[in-house]
Amino acid sequence: MFFFYVDEAGNPDPHHVPILSGETPLFCLSAIAIHETSWRLLSRDHHRLKQRFFRNEIGSGVPLEYEVKGSELTRPGNRGNRRNHAYLAVILSLCQDYKLPFFSIVIRKNSSSPANATSIYTMSLQYLMERFQDFLDETNDSGLVIVDSRKHHLDLQVARSCLSYIFGNVRGRQFNRLVEAPMFADSRMTSGLQVVDIVGSCIYDDAYYWRCRSIPGALDYSHMRRYRPSLLQREFHSAIKHRGYYTHGFRHISHYQPAATTGLKM
Repeated sequence: MFFFYVDEAGNPDPHHVPILSGETPLFCLSAIAIHETSWRLLSRDHHRLKQRFFRNEIGSGVPLEYEVKGSELTRPGNRGNRRNHAYLAVILSLCQDYKLPFFSIVIRKNSSSPANATSIYTMSLQYLMERFQDFLDETNDSGLVIVDSRKHHLDLQVARSCLSYIFGNVRGRQFNRLVEAPMFADSRMTSGLQVVDIVGSCIYDDAYYWRCRSIPGALDYSHMRRYRPSLLQREFHSAIKHRGYYTHGFRHISHYQPAATTGLKM
C-alpha cells in the first residue's frame, strides 16, 4: 500500500490586485507517495536530518514534533539563509533517494470573480485522487490518502465531498484502488506531512515565480528557481495512457481572466 500525504500551499481565499499582505494569487495542493515498506525508514532519516540542522531549536524536545515549515524556509525574507537552502536541498535529495513521486494541482485564482474557497480545495483533491488512481493502476497497488488537518468542520466537508465523489460520480467510482475516505492527521505527528509541506512550498514558489511574478504586489521567489530541476525530476509521469492520454503529476489550472476582460494589466 502507498500512503499519499497531501498538504496545501497558498490558500483558496479571495485576493486583490495589487496583492495585499498575506494574500496569495495561487492555491497549490501537493502530494507525495510513500510505500508502506519505506515510511518507517524515511521517517527515521527525516528525524536525523532535523536533529542535524535544527538541534538547538529542538533542544530536549521530540524531533518528530518539531516542524520546519516550508513557507518559512522559502519566504523571500530568508532568501539568503544558507541553512534553509541546505535543508531544502537535503529534503529534496531524501525524496530522490526514496524515489517519491510528486503530484500537485496549482490553481491561479481570479481576483475579480473568485471561486468558492471550499470548492477550490475539494476540486483540487479530486484531481489529485485521479492521478493517485493512475499511479496505483501502474504499480498494481492500493493507496490511502492522508491530509494535513485544518479545522474539524472543514475536514468533515472535504471528507464528505470525497466520499460523494467516489461513490456518486461516474469518474470517481473508477477510483477503486483508493481505500477509505481521506484521513486527516496532525502534521506534528507524521514525517510524511512535514516532508510534503516542504515539497509543496517549493512547487508553489516555482509556480508563483513563473506565473505570477508580474502581478502588482507579487512576492519575489526568484531565489527558489534553483529547485525546479529537482521538482520536475520527481514529478509523476504515467507510462501508459489513461482515459486516452498520458497523466502528469502536476496540473496547472487558471481561473484568471485576461486583462481585456478584467481591465487589469498583468
